[in-house]
Amino acid sequence: MPVNKQHPWTKPRAHTRFLLDLRLVVKGKETQHGRTKDIAEGGLGATIPGDIEIGDIVELEFQFPEMREPLKFKAEVRYRRGFQYGFKFLHPTEQQREIIRRNTHSLHLAP
Repeated sequence: MPVNKQHPWTKPRAHTRFLLDLRLVVKGKETQHGRTKDIAEGGLGATIPGDIEIGDIVELEFQFPEMREPLKFKAEVRYRRGFQYGFKFLHPTEQQREIIRRNTHSLHLAP
């Protein structure tokens, strides 16, 4: 019996994650509402009391407190455990990445 199984999520992440709790709208087959848990330039984690399948492509919409307009991202569901989801942003613009960097630089790192 192998004891040291490597899981894909034990690999180092491409982007630093920061703790973030904001309202989140997820538009897929249905529109659902949840809360972000953490965010990075490449995606975010969220709690959503609904049913979204791994591999689904959705639109995520959330707004940082100091912003006038919400950010909108196309994203793929990459992870799900219960109501905990992980989304990978698909083709974020450099402007969107900069907005994330600006709004997360003083936040706590996610575990």
